[in-house]
Amino acid sequence: MAESTEALDQLERELGVRWEALRTARATTERILEELRGNLEDLQDPNCSVIVTGSLGRGEASRDSDADWVLLVDGPTDTGHTRLAREIGRKIHEVVPKEPGATGTFGDIVVSHDLVHYIAGTRDSNINFTRRMLLLAESRAISNPLVRERVIRNVLARYVLHDRAVTSTTTKGRFNTIPYFLLNEVVRYWRTVATDYASKKWERADKGWATRNIKLRFSRKLVFTWGLIASLTAKLFETPTLEHAETEEEHLILLSELIREQTDVSPLELLARVAQQPGVELDTAGRIFGAYDRFIAALSDPDFRRRLESVKFDEAADDQTYESVRGASNDFREGINALFFDQHAELRTLIRRFGVF
Repeated sequence: MAESTEALDQLERELGVRWEALRTARATTERILEELRGNLEDLQDPNCSVIVTGSLGRGEASRDSDADWVLLVDGPTDTGHTRLAREIGRKIHEVVPKEPGATGTFGDIVVSHDLVHYIAGTRDSNINFTRRMLLLAESRAISNPLVRERVIRNVLARYVLHDRAVTSTTTKGRFNTIPYFLLNEVVRYWRTVATDYASKKWERADKGWATRNIKLRFSRKLVFTWGLIASLTAKLFETPTLEHAETEEEHLILLSELIREQTDVSPLELLARVAQQPGVELDTAGRIFGAYDRFIAALSDPDFRRRLESVKFDEAADDQTYESVRGASNDFREGINALFFDQHAELRTLIRRFGVF
């Protein structure tokens, strides 16, 4: 089933525009996902789910996209899963020939135990952390969606149910609606991908730096905004179910489920839902999503991507290819800043209160 784009569609109508690149990317994504489901139909395991993230997970794929996939195992593991993963990789390659990134984050078996139990601390590697955050923010299940949902619920239980706020005289008798642990992990994700960009630029001698830089400015930043909004769900959206909680445990279970519901909403759609709220100027929404549409259009053009890959760091300021999309990224950033810090009163208060200290 295609993901909802109700808020995005409504913004298009109100602005009198059509974000054609976003529309094309969504249609391309659904076509690829449907083909993948057909190809993997005979490769099923009741304890496993094939998960895609990246552009396929966000609904932003083009015909030249890769497939960032993992075989998520939630239950007993055996050697048969290795053979299953190899066959899944072969079948995915038939549909999406481009190989996933070389970091080892994708195209492998992922066991839910590590995602749920190794949160923060010395055993939470960058790869484990990245997989967990992307599972929450931009994942789609090609098979067995209930496995994905079950693992997400367990991850959120760690973040929300088992991280209760210390009560004080002023907070006694009140239920906390801010999942501090999750919010801090979201901020950690953004800082991690930003420093990872700098690290790869150094290690790879600037090779491919421009594409990674533009993705950092757009899709990585979008995932960060999804995380902030999802963490602040109880403050940003109407949540009548929370009002019926009689105990702290019941309240946290309901809060965790509200956040889980956001994991079924694409980052762009969740951002659009906030951009529709009172105080946010229509021009600001137009600036945000118009810029993102330009980003998707650029990366969907094979010739543009080839030119971008060849841009030398020291010549970037004079390169029209790079400057054209960097200009769009400035519009995206300024639109996000206006939304978060100027026009949305609740967001401004929440970010000031919880986003830094």
